[in-house]
Amino acid sequence: MSRQPAALTMIALLTPFLFGACSSTRADTANADLTSATDISTAAVLSLACSGCHGPTNGAITSLDGRSAAELRGALLRYRSDEDGESVMHRMMRGYSEPDIDAISAYLAEDLTE
Repeated sequence: MSRQPAALTMIALLTPFLFGACSSTRADTANADLTSATDISTAAVLSLACSGCHGPTNGAITSLDGRSAAELRGALLRYRSDEDGESVMHRMMRGYSEPDIDAISAYLAEDLTE
């Protein structure tokens, strides 16, 4: 039995999710409650994409270890506002609202300092 049809089926099913993860379309988080008492599960989900590239120290891409929430927030907002930026970071940050970025920054700073 050939595995090729099963592999093609998996590719067909996963392709929309893979392209959706890198889209510059904003996620619908405008109605989410991301105030100072941020829902950690929401922040964790929003931050999940970061772990794909920003791993522990000495990786190929800069580690986020030891960065403050303010430092992370500033960097993420710069990526979001740079209209000429074409990197993955620029495209990803354009998909997040400012409250999303606040939640991501707070979560990563808290998570990485523990």
